[in-house]
Amino acid sequence: MGPALAERGYRVVAVDLRGHGASPRAVAGLSAADLAADVAETVDGPVDLLVGHSLGALVALELVGRRPRFARRLVVEDPPGSTLDWPALAAGIEADTARATADPAGLRRELEGAHPGWPPGESEHRVADLADCDGLAIAAALRAGIPFDLPALLAAAPLPVLMLLATEALGSNLAGLDRKAAVEALSHGTTRVLPAGHSVHREALDAWLAALDAWVPA
Repeated sequence: MGPALAERGYRVVAVDLRGHGASPRAVAGLSAADLAADVAETVDGPVDLLVGHSLGALVALELVGRRPRFARRLVVEDPPGSTLDWPALAAGIEADTARATADPAGLRRELEGAHPGWPPGESEHRVADLADCDGLAIAAALRAGIPFDLPALLAAAPLPVLMLLATEALGSNLAGLDRKAAVEALSHGTTRVLPAGHSVHREALDAWLAALDAWVPA
């Protein structure tokens, strides 16, 4: 996604959230508000386009809610709904991050088999990302859940919002009544459903970019 956005004239900055990648290890402070404060401290705003996927979508919405002038436009990609199984998510993070260190080649092959539509090299990048994560600390913080009200965050967003959702049948994290409430809350924004699972940008990058190009004024 980064190179594609750069080709469109953006200066792209990818932020490692607390406990992820090269950021400091996480011992506490993994609420959406804490992570939003980290992003605001790391990136000089205002930015033309703020993009958040999954947990990052919640962080982005929290950030623009607290700092309305931080971004001029916001893309939220498949944010989670209130029925997300946090203990199961935490267990999966623990297992995946441990395996990314102990058996990276095996995990890469498994990802390639499970996601044939991912671009070449994406599974390798995913394994590297997982190996960099502080899996135990992130899982411990997520196990009890992160409180959030997605419809309220969307309704209060003080800027143009494009919400790109995965297809429910393909594994979207926003389904059923949660999905309906989120779409209705974004009454003044734009919602598009793309033919992909939760990692929309990995599985349907061309459609993701086409939706962005159609939404951003020429």
